[in-house]
Amino acid sequence: MSALNILFAVVAFATAAVVVWLCVRWHRLSKTEGYKRLSARTYAWCLSFAIIPVAFGVLCLLDYYKGSPLAPFLLAAATIICAMATLHRENGKTFLRTALDFVSAYAPWDSRPHKVKVPGFLSAPAARVRKSRAARKARRDERRSAGEASGKNPSAVRAWLRGTLAPWAKTDLVRLAVAAFFAFVSLEICWHVNLVWMNFLSRLIDWAMILLAMGAMYFLFQRRSWGAIAVAIALYVLGIVEYFVVVLKGSVIQAGDIYALGTAAAVSDGLKFDFGGTVLLGAIALDLCFLALQRISPVVRRSAVGLGSPADADEAATTEAEPDATDEKNAAPAAAAAPSHRGGHRALGVVLNVLLACACAFGAWGTTHAAYAWTQFLGTKFWQPVVAYSDHGFLTSFFSMWYGMPIEVPRGYSQQKAKGIEKKLAKQYDSSDSAKTYARAKAQFDQVKPSVIFVQNETFSDLSKFYDIGYTGYTGPEYFNSMSDTLSRGVLNVSVVGGGTCNSEFEFLTSNSMAYVGTGKYPYNLYNFSKVNSLAKQFKSIGYGTAAIHPNIASNWNRDKVYPQLGFDQFLDINDFQGAPVFHNGVTDLATYQKILELIQNSDKPMFITDITMQNHTGYDKNNIPADRLTNYQLKNVSAYENAEFNEYVSCIKASDEDLKVFIQALRQLNKPVVLVFYGDHQPNISSNYLNDSVYPNEDKSSLAHQLRAFKTQYFIWANYDVAGTPAKSTNKEMSIGYLSSYMMELIGAPLSNHQKANLQTMLKMPFLTLMGYSDTNGTWRESSTELTDPSVSGDSAATKAYRNLDMVQYLEFGSKVKH
Repeated sequence: MSALNILFAVVAFATAAVVVWLCVRWHRLSKTEGYKRLSARTYAWCLSFAIIPVAFGVLCLLDYYKGSPLAPFLLAAATIICAMATLHRENGKTFLRTALDFVSAYAPWDSRPHKVKVPGFLSAPAARVRKSRAARKARRDERRSAGEASGKNPSAVRAWLRGTLAPWAKTDLVRLAVAAFFAFVSLEICWHVNLVWMNFLSRLIDWAMILLAMGAMYFLFQRRSWGAIAVAIALYVLGIVEYFVVVLKGSVIQAGDIYALGTAAAVSDGLKFDFGGTVLLGAIALDLCFLALQRISPVVRRSAVGLGSPADADEAATTEAEPDATDEKNAAPAAAAAPSHRGGHRALGVVLNVLLACACAFGAWGTTHAAYAWTQFLGTKFWQPVVAYSDHGFLTSFFSMWYGMPIEVPRGYSQQKAKGIEKKLAKQYDSSDSAKTYARAKAQFDQVKPSVIFVQNETFSDLSKFYDIGYTGYTGPEYFNSMSDTLSRGVLNVSVVGGGTCNSEFEFLTSNSMAYVGTGKYPYNLYNFSKVNSLAKQFKSIGYGTAAIHPNIASNWNRDKVYPQLGFDQFLDINDFQGAPVFHNGVTDLATYQKILELIQNSDKPMFITDITMQNHTGYDKNNIPADRLTNYQLKNVSAYENAEFNEYVSCIKASDEDLKVFIQALRQLNKPVVLVFYGDHQPNISSNYLNDSVYPNEDKSSLAHQLRAFKTQYFIWANYDVAGTPAKSTNKEMSIGYLSSYMMELIGAPLSNHQKANLQTMLKMPFLTLMGYSDTNGTWRESSTELTDPSVSGDSAATKAYRNLDMVQYLEFGSKVKH
């Protein structure tokens, strides 16, 4: 625990103590002449402001706070001011006068106020405000008196508007609007400080969405603030969660994450949840939100139902305090003399409030559609979710992605047309030179029937290949880079960074691309794969045994349900690795490789095995790497903490490289033919968090070229026997992960489906395809978008035509099979 955190804890607990003292102080002052006795409700509200400082103090003692040293003092000041304002609300004096009365005693326990003269430059503005308010009231009274003298009675509607709606609009509606604004700030400022530069209409939509949600809860709870309070707290908690997602994953909460909550909880054990000063700024905004909500008066709520007389409403609107004991005694006879239909009016008021709650809820739902329409009109790039969320706010962006969840049907799609395109591309492949080479490999494959292994190595990437960090001396994983007898190897373009492992797995196993599925979606959590073709089903159909390995909880990314749907007969999860060695964040890679060897050796038929490793999983500030295995490279333009993260990650990659060497040596000695596909699913979150920006500070951070650098890993395809038709020397070929399995099947001569042939033929004109975009043969990238399927927008280049054709094929093979 740092000394600074101890200081912050002291400040936090002292702030809570001051709030308690303010309540005690006012209770003593209320016994003197000229001061009102406050209700228990007001004291409860005041004390509630001490909750956040106490919680913050505890977190400081646990050494979780790593933010600005100014933020704790701002929180302390805001808490005290909010507490003072709460006690002031029933006082009837100016806030400045109340504050001076509080501090005018010589000791905290002194109940005698000692008058302090207010300086003129402070008292004059308040006096002008009071004078202006009195003048406006006098003019209203004069107009009312003139109307009554003339004998003209206002209409019922006008009387209701003037006597009921106007007072309510000036009080509760205004307070709800102010509370909604601060709730919006508490949500957004927790994770970014781009509030001033956000799109104005997006800000307005977010605010309206929150206001309508608060309004719905306000009316549902019969014009009490409880429901609106719950909305405000939920938004602040959401902002905190978003802060951690941005910091730890370099991403944001997206629509598909709702279906992945279990996985997120399961893989969060290795993460360190330190928080910064922006979370405290969000707490300040939440306090201000509470300050607005606590001023919603119960008396005004009852008058605003619209069923009382205008005179009653006016009288109630001028009273914000709950009646004291004397008022209750005087009110008893009046209550006894009230008309018998009073209960009916109350019942009707309840019904009216529920109807208004439904109207507000419908309005909030309509606002989410407006958010989607607005971002669609702007053509917002949600493949850069952090940028999009910062520009448009959390709610507008989240619901825009939510409504984009269904897989888009390609323009002009029909099943017959899509089948025609697929058959045409397959026929073109069959008549190509590649098909002749493939025929040789196929003849061998039919005889050899090798076991096929694919290892998706968690977060494996040689960052030295993509970032100019040669000055550090880091040259990447030594054994991986030295392998010269692979069938093919190269750069692999992927659709995720920092997380989303299942999407890389999905692209490889199904030969589909996330480009046509959409941003913020996780197919494993959204769709049923029973009707979808996969590698496991292909190999199973020709007599292979199928097995999947993931040394973690089986339900991660819904794998326990998806794997059987994809055609896997066996699934080895964490329960099959009891007592296995661990490194950094999980079971070692080598432990999973030993399971692979056991499966192959113990099987009397060839195997198709997928291995999703775990040891390199994100969370690179655990400080759990043994000293003799920890690297010490020094990056420029980053903090010491970030540099330590980089070295922890590099140490993990070094350990994976060592395990890979042992595995390859074992496969070389295996007396059964084996093909191995090895690749990294994505780069670490440090790439998108700071490495890319710090190494290339002068690049446009929102540009496609800058972003794409973080969406690259490496792969290789290797065999322990000589594969027919392949060159003796390793082929270097860059590609996308959606093409990788088709390319692997072609190299080893395994049976190819029409879909895979269409992929291989498309790759000739569109070599790279990911969620971010696609590339032509010259290496020029364009962004993926539904607009690209419109010829009038995107033109008629060979790559764009290939993009549209493959869109049709993938919808035929995937989208149409999971649309229900």
